[in-house]
Amino acid sequence: MNFYKHKKPFVLIIFGASGDLAQLKLFPALYSLAEQGRFPKNFYIVGFARSKMTHQQFRNHLKKSIKNSSPKIINNLANHLYYFQGQYNKLEDFQNLRTYIKKLTKSSQTTKLAYFSVPPVVFKDIIENLGESKNAESEDLRLIIEKPFGEDTETARELFHFTARYFHEDCVFLLDHYLGKSAVQSILSIRHSNRLLNLMMKGPEIANIQISAFEKIGVSERAGYFDKVGTIKDMVQSHLLQILALITMSIPISEKHESLQREKNNILSALKFIESKQNIVLGQYDSYKQEKDIPQRTSTETFVATRLFIDRESWYRTPIYIRTGKKLHEKHTYIVVELKKFAFQPKDEEPNRLVFELFPNEKINIRLVNKHRSNDEDQSLSTSNSLACFGDDCLTEHALLILDVLRKRRINFLSFQEIIATWQITDSITNFVKRKKVKIESYKDGTYGPKSQEKLTQMDGFKWFDLH
Repeated sequence: MNFYKHKKPFVLIIFGASGDLAQLKLFPALYSLAEQGRFPKNFYIVGFARSKMTHQQFRNHLKKSIKNSSPKIINNLANHLYYFQGQYNKLEDFQNLRTYIKKLTKSSQTTKLAYFSVPPVVFKDIIENLGESKNAESEDLRLIIEKPFGEDTETARELFHFTARYFHEDCVFLLDHYLGKSAVQSILSIRHSNRLLNLMMKGPEIANIQISAFEKIGVSERAGYFDKVGTIKDMVQSHLLQILALITMSIPISEKHESLQREKNNILSALKFIESKQNIVLGQYDSYKQEKDIPQRTSTETFVATRLFIDRESWYRTPIYIRTGKKLHEKHTYIVVELKKFAFQPKDEEPNRLVFELFPNEKINIRLVNKHRSNDEDQSLSTSNSLACFGDDCLTEHALLILDVLRKRRINFLSFQEIIATWQITDSITNFVKRKKVKIESYKDGTYGPKSQEKLTQMDGFKWFDLH
């Protein structure tokens, strides 16, 4: 089979190895990599956390998190797991960890990946102690830091400068798991390889762009974290703005990650939120305050719909609508690129659309209109192509991104410049909401969300395109 298999020994250190992220995302990702034979003969997974745990207990922790596993594969993977108890703010524990890894691998030159599966509040402690305890600048130590990166523009910049004290940017992999989804990655490859399609996806040809991300579940076990940040910071600032950039950016000629990140940053830094209550709708599902650990006086939004623009001549007056929320009618993520109509076309005639479905279906659909003048009926002509991966080469997003770090392939990771740009537009929205006391509307669980979201598109003469 023609897929990448890593051949050199490595150590993966999981900080926060006893937490939910490791159990829900990382362990299944490691299992899928082992299942496909992607690992070398010699590799070591070292869990680091404050909890007291033996190697065997840690291995059992892995086994419990994998459903329908092969006994042979899971047992073999578990044999590569080790546990080290320590405090994130103690340099001595990191020095002891280094000694332990050297003894375990019988080498000081093995590539080390440090995965931050921890709350952001301890990011700095880990970064500082990893930096202070490393032996030399030439040591191959790669940091994998998962969002959130800061909580606003100021803290994101502060984290960037703090990290730069200890590590070169080439050693830091900033992970947004949406960029590990095969369907999201297909957006760039399809645009890059299909000239006709890409010609349609230019600002002068587009009437509007809609990005919808619906969640059927509520906040569940993330209640404590979610109530502090809300949907705007949790979903829009990271995942959905990245999708927006991939759809609207100029295609980089070079395949180097610097070129892609530069083009995305050009879009993200040009995003504009016009300060008006007409340009944003906030909602909260009815049962939110009954969720465990949610305060009764909370004013956190669980739904947001907003209207943005790109401050570039080629995108002049082209609205971009983003909506996302929890406890809605379905789990569905899709992008609709609505093309402009000829001036002579009737207003009620359906426009041409490009629809990128990311979940649950992974496909691109081109919708054309075939109007028969004889009977005055509209018929839709459409063609679909799958964006999904097939066969043994499929991996979960975390598995694919871990493999990318081992390959030092950075194209599916973020730059700090992108993150700061997304925080700037997010801050402009959240500061306006706070300053103008934008009302949060209640909506029933299992519905489409607040009804006033329809006004957002109607002001431009458009309507939300709902996939059923």
